Order: sequence, then structure tokens, then C-alpha cells
Amino acid sequence: MYEEQLKDIAVKFDLHLRRPAEALYSFHAAELLDEAGMRSFAESYKPLMKALDAGAVGAYFAGWLASVALAVQYSLSFYPAVPVIALSDLDIHLIPAGTYCRIAYSLRNLRMEAAPEDPEARACWRDRLLTELYRDTIGPLFETMTVVSGLPAGELWGQFPSKFNYYLEMFAAGNDNTKQVKRLQADYEALKGKLPGEIFGLRRNPFQVQVRWIQSLADPEQKVQMKTRCCLYYRTEGGSCCFTCPRLKEEERERQRTEYRQLASAAPATE
Repeated sequence: MYEEQLKDIAVKFDLHLRRPAEALYSFHAAELLDEAGMRSFAESYKPLMKALDAGAVGAYFAGWLASVALAVQYSLSFYPAVPVIALSDLDIHLIPAGTYCRIAYSLRNLRMEAAPEDPEARACWRDRLLTELYRDTIGPLFETMTVVSGLPAGELWGQFPSKFNYYLEMFAAGNDNTKQVKRLQADYEALKGKLPGEIFGLRRNPFQVQVRWIQSLADPEQKVQMKTRCCLYYRTEGGSCCFTCPRLKEEERERQRTEYRQLASAAPATE
């Protein structure tokens, strides 16, 4: 019944119904609520992602975990039912992929909740599902990761908005269905505006951020979003601050633009 949807979210968000064959390590999410369990995860992940410290592990873990939240947000807006993500059903997999390590997810038990047809009932249903996802599933994982990584909870949650903005904008741009796009936007506004900070263990909803636009690396006529938080790539082997990193000074960003454009203009034209 949900075969097409499940294939879609598996491709887009690496959320599967069984353990990926290429997984090197697998962890039951519920076991990561224990500090020892999360330390075991961090110690396994650290060399695979070439992290220089536990803080980088925490930031990367949060960035990848945003995929699970996006799978729910995407399903809310584009499908008539949503997969329920409970810690007891969620497994987390470390998969080496060339020079980096990706994190994938699988569900031990598939439970789908169908959306009510009545608009008011659907809004209440949506708000409840989002509350349960962030309060009962993602929040507890972040609480333990904060202890293990030393990163404040706000830094972990701060990995979500930029990723959400990027993917939701991409999904809207590639969709000709006006009704679906409006629902996508309304559901995201509900996530930002209806869930209080307490749901996330913060004083403020982490999705309530001001988006900053900067001139792109290649084209002075194009704008790109600055990240809301540093992903700590510079705290991995050979890493540095990304072009859109909020830590990067504008002088350095301008130097990178100039250097990139000079190299691009000097490159031979291809037919």
C-alpha cells in the first residue's frame, strides 16, 4: 500500500525497512539514550568521519539525523500517511562511502499514520506528530549526544534549519503541483511557528532563525543561504570552514570568490 512512498523516502532520506547490506556498524537508537551506548557510537563513528574531536562527531550526527526529520516532514506534505519514528523501532547504521561515512536508518517495525481529511483535524494531527518526533525521538538522542560530544544542545539543533531550508526549497522548485507546494510551505510554517522551544529542550524553537543570504562563490548575480550553525567540518582531518559557514569572515569569503572566479575564467573553454 505504501510501497511507492517507502521507496521514495529510502532514496531521498536513507530511511529503510531493513538494515542496509553495506552497513559496517549498526546501533539501536533506544540504546543510545544511555551514555555508554552513545559513547560506543561516537567512538565507532569518529575514525570513519575522520573527526579530530567529539564535538565534530556531535555536529555530524545531528546533521545526518535531520534526514529522519525531513522524511517525516516530506511525507506530511506529499503523501496521505506518515511513518511513525519511535526510538524503539529505529536503527542507526554507519556506512563508509569512499572518503567519508554516511549514516542511514531503518525501521524495525513499520507503522504508518494516515492523515485526516478534515483540514482542522489534519492540522491537529500534524502538530501532534511533529511534537512527538522532536520531543520523544530526536530530543532524547540530542540530550545524550550533548553529554558525550560536549556540544550545547542548541548547536545540535542548529544543524537542522539550513538543511530543511535547502531541501524544502528544492522540493518546491521541482514540483508543478501548486496545492502540494502550498501544503509543504504551510506544514513548514507550522513546524517553525506552532512548536514551542520547550519541545526541543530550548528556550526558543530552533527553526525560528533569520536566513542570511550572501553572494555565491561563482556568480555575483546569485545568492546562497549562509548556514545557521557551523557543521564543524574544520574539526575533521584536512577540513576547513565551508564557504557558507557563519564562522568565516567576509574578507576570507571574498578572497575565495576572487580566487575561484579567476581560476574559472582562466580555464579553457569546452565545446
